[in-house]
Amino acid sequence: MAEADPLFPQRYLHTIHAAPECERLRRIYTDVFGGLVFHESYYPPEDRDAALLYVADHMIEVMSPRDTQDMGFMFARYVAKTGPGYHSISFRVASAEAAHERCRELGVLINTEGPGLIFLHPKSTGGIIMELTDHMMPNDPWDLPNWRRDWAVGRPQKPHALSHIVCAPRNPEAAVFFLTDVLSGQAHDPVEIEWPERATATRVDVADATLLVLDPADRENGALARFANGPNGGVYALAWKVADPEAAAAHFGNNHSGNVPGEPAPAGSGYTHAFMLDGARHWFVADPG
Repeated sequence: MAEADPLFPQRYLHTIHAAPECERLRRIYTDVFGGLVFHESYYPPEDRDAALLYVADHMIEVMSPRDTQDMGFMFARYVAKTGPGYHSISFRVASAEAAHERCRELGVLINTEGPGLIFLHPKSTGGIIMELTDHMMPNDPWDLPNWRRDWAVGRPQKPHALSHIVCAPRNPEAAVFFLTDVLSGQAHDPVEIEWPERATATRVDVADATLLVLDPADRENGALARFANGPNGGVYALAWKVADPEAAAAHFGNNHSGNVPGEPAPAGSGYTHAFMLDGARHWFVADPG
């Protein structure tokens, strides 16, 4: 059974958004996106602040160096090198130790490791920075018996669910292979898309999440190629289900907490609007909920 595989993911845990200002992002994700913060922390070994929150049914971990100028700490160096944006994705496994051993057996490279977690090297994942962990996140409402994934339905101008995670990794074929053959994901037939540029898109369902892996037609030029070949974690955008995209776009663009710049997506793209928040793209998908 796939569930007996130490690398079988129990759930998609979170997406990390790295940026210089944790408090600013925390406020925008709660006030503008309608998210709920359930844990905040400071990690002295990396001089790093973090906030764990849910936007609808998707956990985001906002991280920032407390002193962006102190290059003596790894996270400050990371943000200085890559700029703000999505850092990585994370899956929960039954045992990080067993997952680590299985990675060694398969020749999967480990980038960093810590108590109860491993970060896989993007050379082995096709270019996606990926964490496997057995951590139970502090105060995580998901783990409560009365948690409902649809708690955010009924707010037409804010996301009510995550549709999918858009990835533009350096090696799309290797990324799809890793998600399917190593993490037991299910791939769908590739489709051709024209936005954000001409590319082949492969949907892969892993655990309770859907990832859309983009393979640009031009791997040398264009926004997707520049992104894939740059210093990043391979996550290009989060696509959100929104009941009233026009009302949501107006709310995002003009509110009291922090305006998020955006523009309409082309007709026929499958999306209604595209926004950029501190290096992280957020796209709307029309869905009544």
